[in-house]
Amino acid sequence: MENVGNHLWVLVFIMVACGAFGGFLNYLNDFDTIENEKKNKQIRFKYILLGIGAALLIPLFLNMISSDIIRSTDHADYLIFAGFCLVAAIFSRRFISTIGDRILETAKNAEKMAMESKQKAETARKELYVTNERIEDVKQAMDLTASDALQLFSASDEEKVDGEAVQSLVTLADSYVEKSSVPDYGERIKIKSELKRRMGEIIVRNNLSREKLLRDHSSEGMLLAIAHSIQLRPKASDLDVLNRTAASAGQLYTKHSVLSAYDALARNGLIGEGKMNEVLLRVNSFRNGADHSLLAKIGETERILKLSEIPRVKTNG
Repeated sequence: MENVGNHLWVLVFIMVACGAFGGFLNYLNDFDTIENEKKNKQIRFKYILLGIGAALLIPLFLNMISSDIIRSTDHADYLIFAGFCLVAAIFSRRFISTIGDRILETAKNAEKMAMESKQKAETARKELYVTNERIEDVKQAMDLTASDALQLFSASDEEKVDGEAVQSLVTLADSYVEKSSVPDYGERIKIKSELKRRMGEIIVRNNLSREKLLRDHSSEGMLLAIAHSIQLRPKASDLDVLNRTAASAGQLYTKHSVLSAYDALARNGLIGEGKMNEVLLRVNSFRNGADHSLLAKIGETERILKLSEIPRVKTNG
């Protein structure tokens, strides 16, 4: 422990002594002085202090270049350390400026890396929420299909345009924005997902008219409910309704559900060849103001739409 203390005092002595001597040499020979500066005791003292200050930065400099010479107690390494201090003191103004710039640059890079890491973590968190939501959507669609099979559900049943189910749906849709306006992202997505599934299930189970719902109750919550119901149970007549829903969608979450509905229509061959360009334009319009998650979904939907355009090869059986 005593040797460590002695080593530290030796280093401090070298820095102060070499700093003062280097600053004095700078004062005498103008190695790094201000041009046409008058020589007097005050200026000489200034450069001696600058030299000491520059020498005191040598441990930081050595750490920045990953040198461990400061830990060595070898006499030869003391001389090398003294040389570093002397050079820094002689060119004190430039040395201090350079070290300062390096530190500021390092701090900026560290801040940038921290921000990038935070953004990556946030993106990964959002992608996880999206993945979990897709799983829940698939489970809901499967549950509805199984339930319909037990109830001998027919997709050709006449659509309902009023009744208690419609009132329940409208109440949920009208309260959607207020209920889902919470600051925490995870909690907000959870609330939106639960409301979306409840509203979509009401439409599908009661075979409500999406056309009339869109015409009479076009709130943000209703747009989300219609888009999700199309995803759960796509029909040939849904494309026009979905295009109008896409044109009115305001929230990124609603747009994400609209894209999933387009996926469902495309996978079921319910987008006619003459309608594909309009759909692609609708999808591309979502890029304005989109976050990373929505941009990824837009790219995925565009690929699905373009694949659905590829004509199937007919084979002779």
